Amino acid sequence: MRSFCAFAKAILLALTLLAVAGPARSEDGFPRRVAHALGTTILSKPPERIVTLGWSSEDAVLALGRSPVGMPRYRFFESGIFPWNEERLGATRPYLLDGATDYEAIAALRPDLILGIYSGIDEHAYKRLVSIAPTVVYRSAPWSADWKEQMALVGDALGKSVEAKALTEKTASSLSGMGDRWPNLRGKTFTFGTYFVGASGIVVYLQEEPRVAALRELGLDVSPGVAALSVANAGRGSVEISLEQIDTLDADILVMWYGPGARAAAEAQPLFNMLGAVKRGAYVALEDPVDVWSTSALSALSIPYGFPRFVPRLAEAAARAGEK
Repeated sequence: MRSFCAFAKAILLALTLLAVAGPARSEDGFPRRVAHALGTTILSKPPERIVTLGWSSEDAVLALGRSPVGMPRYRFFESGIFPWNEERLGATRPYLLDGATDYEAIAALRPDLILGIYSGIDEHAYKRLVSIAPTVVYRSAPWSADWKEQMALVGDALGKSVEAKALTEKTASSLSGMGDRWPNLRGKTFTFGTYFVGASGIVVYLQEEPRVAALRELGLDVSPGVAALSVANAGRGSVEISLEQIDTLDADILVMWYGPGARAAAEAQPLFNMLGAVKRGAYVALEDPVDVWSTSALSALSIPYGFPRFVPRLAEAAARAGEK
């Protein structure tokens, strides 16, 4: 009888503790609160109609198994859609938003979530967007969120943070693995920039800018000139350097992306051709839209799509870095 009483007490204690604690809750349950730079967004239930703004938030949405009802149009592609997203969308075709933020078009889509992680949404735009639907932006700064931040925030908003974390780890492992397969990249310096037709200088991307950060994950180092500019321009993603000062940006490898006609215009500049990396052929010119966008609009989908053809070109340039 004594042992039965002890057993009954143990059962009663366990039931009491369960009643107090309640059922275990998943970290991805709803309602949920998503904190970001412009506020805290409350989502009462899983969103069904998602609109993405800026660059590549739709990549994260699609990677997590959802499809947006509206997303930006990328005019360099005939369909207006990144090729790495075409297959995932299948027959689904979201409404494609053009140019400046079209609040009327966004409202007409009746979204229950707006995502603008890698974007320039400011306080004014945010207030207009939240009057339409709950809106989540960056945690870092305008046009500063890297692909990891984007995936984390989208995963949080969709109630898929565990899945988002796993995808981030898989993509990061793939990126570092590509660096391991091309060991001659390790320790080589690089400068990543662009040139616009008619400009008097080149735009240089700084140390923490997402596309620069991705190359650093491959094992490359920013050039001394870029490192110095990063310190002098804290908080900025890029600066323009005059052609007369371009020699300060020389590196083992020069990477440049170009819009239509810009490569010929850059290579017609005598000062550009004086760079050591250009003379040695340690120069990677990105002109094809896939090459440009997969190395600029980084995501868990664009990296595995575009980097396998980009990294070997970097390795070829690295092999020429020591040539005179």
